[in-house]
Amino acid sequence: MTDFLETALGRFESGGALEAARLFHGRGFCYPGQEHLVINWFPPYLQVINYQPEERSLSKQDLIGFSEKMKISQGVVLQSREGRRVNNEILFGQIPEKHVTQELGQQYFVKLLSNQNVGLFLDMGHVRAWLAPRVVGKRVLNLFAYTCAFSVSALANGAKSIVNIDMSKTAIEWGKENHQLNDLDVRNVSMLPHNIFKSWWKIKQLGLYDVIIIDPPTNQRGSFNAEKSYGQIIKRIPSFAEKGAIVVACLNSPFLDREFLINQVARWCPACRLIEDLGSHPDFPDAFPERGLKVLAFRYDG
Repeated sequence: MTDFLETALGRFESGGALEAARLFHGRGFCYPGQEHLVINWFPPYLQVINYQPEERSLSKQDLIGFSEKMKISQGVVLQSREGRRVNNEILFGQIPEKHVTQELGQQYFVKLLSNQNVGLFLDMGHVRAWLAPRVVGKRVLNLFAYTCAFSVSALANGAKSIVNIDMSKTAIEWGKENHQLNDLDVRNVSMLPHNIFKSWWKIKQLGLYDVIIIDPPTNQRGSFNAEKSYGQIIKRIPSFAEKGAIVVACLNSPFLDREFLINQVARWCPACRLIEDLGSHPDFPDAFPERGLKVLAFRYDG
């Protein structure tokens, strides 16, 4: 078995086998020669992502053997990416279109066969854990909500109310299913399939907020460009943030560092004070942290 599979097996054996996890993160350039490989565990299935399908060092037989060594794995999906082209191939087992996985005690639907993104971003798990004790009794705004994992986690941990907004109606509907899956009382949860930049009046109407999560795509054609759009969000914070609100600002761009976020906040909302750099998830080691996910927590003192 190759070195990267040995590393992944060790991570699996030392972690919680029942929780979703990244077992191998080659994308962080900490494993020379394996930068194109990623292994995710969505119990009871493995997802292997290969960003260089032309690279022949990845043996399907090795992956199947690795799955067998895990003993509780019931299948392997190999996702090959070439630019915007994505192909998902079942190497072993019978994998459903949609199944339930778990993170931090909450459950989420994931889809390993039909999408590039499966429905749960594992690299944000540590942020959900950090927020858990800070959302109790709080009003939460979840911008770029995707499938509403932050909302599920916040509500399960005692948030008073939550507003989720994402321009994808499909993602918002998926988010509703995630709440139902966890038997959560959603009477104080709003699900808005809207363009954030055209919905500030609605966001204000449902505020003020004690916790604001900003987790945008790096660059989504026609809707969001970090360099041009991030400041347009930050400058709105005083209009819907409660004094003392926590603002979690996320950025996953290889071209923009943490100083970009700090400067954006200083320029557009100087009443926000940096309180903590949450760094990257421990399962996502990165030799060049400024190229990876940046997560900064601010406090609004306006």
